[in-house]
Amino acid sequence: MPDTLTTYVILLRAIGPATHRLMRMAQWREAAERAGFESPETLGNTGNMIAGYRGTEAKAREAMVAVLRGFGLGENVVPVLRSPAQLRKLVAADPVRDAADSRPAQTGVYFFAAPQPDLGWLDHYEGPEAIHVVGTHLVVDFTRDVAQSGRLIRLIDKHCGLNTARNWNTVRKLAERCGDRGASLRVIPAKAGTSVHGAASQTEVPAFAGMTSRGTGASRRVEKKKKS
Repeated sequence: MPDTLTTYVILLRAIGPATHRLMRMAQWREAAERAGFESPETLGNTGNMIAGYRGTEAKAREAMVAVLRGFGLGENVVPVLRSPAQLRKLVAADPVRDAADSRPAQTGVYFFAAPQPDLGWLDHYEGPEAIHVVGTHLVVDFTRDVAQSGRLIRLIDKHCGLNTARNWNTVRKLAERCGDRGASLRVIPAKAGTSVHGAASQTEVPAFAGMTSRGTGASRRVEKKKKS
């Protein structure tokens, strides 16, 4: 029996002007399709892809690493994979709504390569940022220019390992794209003996019902320690 077609959100670490000279987003899509990813689509130019793959997350990650190395990209360019359901939970938690509406460039969602990153150090962190834990992700309202939060960013790298960050609006748009893909694929009738991509998510993506429900999902704000 062939593997079920599963949708993955693929977020690349360390993508920027230097890597664009080696791999443009159109080239990435073409190479991903040749490697077995189905209907790949990208958002923006910072390494965001939604694609189907017939295999486990580990196999999809391995295949994507091979794609990236084929362009000559270094080992610092790492794919971090998430499911559409995980993005929907992030969007439903909606912990930085006001900041995302008024100053989205000052928000950040951190996606970690490790399945269980160390977040215990946050209990002792003091700083101006508002930090929320949503599952195994960090959602940060930097409250100012991100460049001024170098200390926090270094601590995240030190304690949590390989990661990549996106602003809140990018995460929201990716989640919406996943919903659009699921809605379009659900109208395709099933053929006997085949797996229908998106069938398992038929009741999960009505029209982002959870998107405006603030505080839903497993979200907690990291409370600041008061100095004595």
